[in-house]
Amino acid sequence: MLKKIATALLCTAAPAVLFAEPVELRSTDGFISVEGEIVGFNGVMLSVVTSVGLVSVPASEVVCFGAGCQTTLANNNFGLTQNDFEAVAGTGPAVLEDREDDFVVSFDNPLFETLYGTLAGAFAVASQSPSTIDLTSAGRINMQNETGNEVATLTTAVPGAASDLSIGTISLQGSSRAEFSGPMGWATANQLSHQMVGLKAFAVVIAPNIGVDSVSMQQLADIYAGDIANWSELGGPDQKILPLQLPVNSLVRNELIKLVMDPAGKSIAGNVLTLADEASIASSVNQFPGSISVVSIGNAADNVTVPVAGACGVAVRPDSFNIASGDYPLIRPVLASYDRTPNTSLLTELFDFASADMAQDLISREGFIDYTAVTQDAASKNARLSQILGGSFDDAEKSVAADMFQILFEAERMSPTMSGGAASGPEGARNRAMMHVLADALQDDSLAGREIRFVGFATSASGTQAAIDASAAAAADMQAAFLEYAGDVVSSNNLRLTSFGFGGVAPATCYEGQASNTTYSRVEVWVR
Repeated sequence: MLKKIATALLCTAAPAVLFAEPVELRSTDGFISVEGEIVGFNGVMLSVVTSVGLVSVPASEVVCFGAGCQTTLANNNFGLTQNDFEAVAGTGPAVLEDREDDFVVSFDNPLFETLYGTLAGAFAVASQSPSTIDLTSAGRINMQNETGNEVATLTTAVPGAASDLSIGTISLQGSSRAEFSGPMGWATANQLSHQMVGLKAFAVVIAPNIGVDSVSMQQLADIYAGDIANWSELGGPDQKILPLQLPVNSLVRNELIKLVMDPAGKSIAGNVLTLADEASIASSVNQFPGSISVVSIGNAADNVTVPVAGACGVAVRPDSFNIASGDYPLIRPVLASYDRTPNTSLLTELFDFASADMAQDLISREGFIDYTAVTQDAASKNARLSQILGGSFDDAEKSVAADMFQILFEAERMSPTMSGGAASGPEGARNRAMMHVLADALQDDSLAGREIRFVGFATSASGTQAAIDASAAAAADMQAAFLEYAGDVVSSNNLRLTSFGFGGVAPATCYEGQASNTTYSRVEVWVR
């Protein structure tokens, strides 16, 4: 909270003034207090005239204290209501009430309990916040923030018992209601429905000498359902396909069903060969003619892995950059999902820490993907530039394609990538994790004074110009959200933020979303 509120303070010089109806705007953790007269509200940010100048703070992140709160709500002409604040404390002194959380945590798989324990230990050791954390009791975590009058307890659920918060994988495909209208929501919210704490990814491995360049998610579903039975149907040799799988209730098999089979409306055929473990599969795929399987990235060994394409047909290799960026489709974010809204900011703080460099380093040792920021290799960048040069564009796309070539030619892409526009809770969770990763990466001294380009891409049922407009809007919104989220990083490292939109020119992946919409967009980050 300290970081979010502090970086959202946008100051301009202004003379000291006397306030007829002063208020105090105070963050719920107690670290930031702004006193002055509210003079404006744009739907997100409050403008407050203070003794040191004009500042802006996000209304939803502060409690309003003082008689001026009610006066402002009664008399303002900029649409501010009591619901826009975190809370309105009335006319009393600026003393926050005690807040407490007592949550029971469950896990969809024992591996996620290991992740949770690693995260909690890293958070306790890091001591990067004013909160204290006690890990002495088995299965119990106690957190306290005395300044903000907050206490939270997390207790591991007994198997089969009810819980308030669960940790497991959730797909970013399918359909879910929109919880955020744009990035300002998920970037700065103090209490969320979901938070990302880890990442799993899977590879498609095939027998040698098959000669198939890639496989789509739909084709993979058809293979395991028995609807595609020969490699010749995929442009390979006239050879029977032998799909292999892990036993029932294994993590990889469960993820294959949720990520590939369920979205396609298919079930795994009863005659698919089952092997005991991933090591056996990795060995067997190299030995059994015509075989194919899905395994965790770390267990692909020296097998032949093939790129995977989503619904739009763009095939993406399972390398570290494409996995971290979300371009590769066979990924599964591990999310903390809340069944009820916390009263404190402590749980949010704990799970946000999962995206910190230190936490990712430790979590990756437990078999999860390290999604901290990496830079795309030159060969992949050049391939995309060649795609632009060799592309076929309509009149609306021709000018943006030329601009895109120039803008990307002189810059390097970083892996943090976010979905634009309206977002579901799970999408917002991944976006927020990527923004945290980006903020950490941009603190590096080697990036001082650089230009950070937010580059939007989109598809639209309303045509290419609508897609271009939507991509530009998504990129501009993301730039503004990042400035609010990490303004201190931008200022301290002398960064310059810009935004661009290129519609559907030279896509790096398919642009899909859960929130019902005719336009889906993604925002990449490039550094010049």
